[in-house]
Amino acid sequence: MTGAGCSRIPTRSIIRRAVAPCAAVLLACLGLALPAPATASAPPQVGKGHSLARHLLLIHGGSFLYEDPLFESLTRPRAVAAGFVPHYLAYPLGDLRGAVAAAQAEARRLNALYPGRVYAYGTSAGGTLAALLAGDGMVEAAVAKAPISDLVAWGWPLTAYGSDYYEQIGATIPDRYRLSPLRRHALRPLLIVHGRGDRVVPVAMSRQYAVKFKQVHLWVVQGGHHTERTRPELLSRAFQWLARIAGAHDY
Repeated sequence: MTGAGCSRIPTRSIIRRAVAPCAAVLLACLGLALPAPATASAPPQVGKGHSLARHLLLIHGGSFLYEDPLFESLTRPRAVAAGFVPHYLAYPLGDLRGAVAAAQAEARRLNALYPGRVYAYGTSAGGTLAALLAGDGMVEAAVAKAPISDLVAWGWPLTAYGSDYYEQIGATIPDRYRLSPLRRHALRPLLIVHGRGDRVVPVAMSRQYAVKFKQVHLWVVQGGHHTERTRPELLSRAFQWLARIAGAHDY
């Protein structure tokens, strides 16, 4: 018998020597030659198909015009701490329809790899995209922080970016009706986190959304539109809510 680091043991020496020392040598050789067994506590094969990990699609805000440079640093450690594998969506800016298509395409890609284990979180414009994914049943559940759920009634950007704001993001009036989460269906659980003092997206919009659909849950918190930046524990609690939904799906 040979193995890595072991030499062949002559038959005659086996006869002359005691059985116990020889058995120990043979076992040592076998131990070197055979691979170590996998441990039960090994982590799931993250990034491969049929992974047991939960995957979270994270979508930044920015009025469909800008990226949010703080978004990833705020969300990544808290998503991982809640047990999710984070995936960040880069969607086209200045293109509402393109942003929606990018979110849908990424949700389809992740669902093909990890069926039944895909969730979403988005803030502001990204919250709108997350709400659309949950509404269409393209993720198991989602959290949206201050989403624009009614693009028809949202007037703030007309002052902030100009009266041609909707032209800047390529959104026609039919697009605004068709892509408003409030005006569609709501197939999967959605938690809205909204600051009571939000002057960008009025909390009344989220109240209307939550009243209309039983799958939509509203959590009104202190602060304004970017309250999670000064109170990051809100993110942790939002991700824990998603984790509880995910845990219920595991059984």
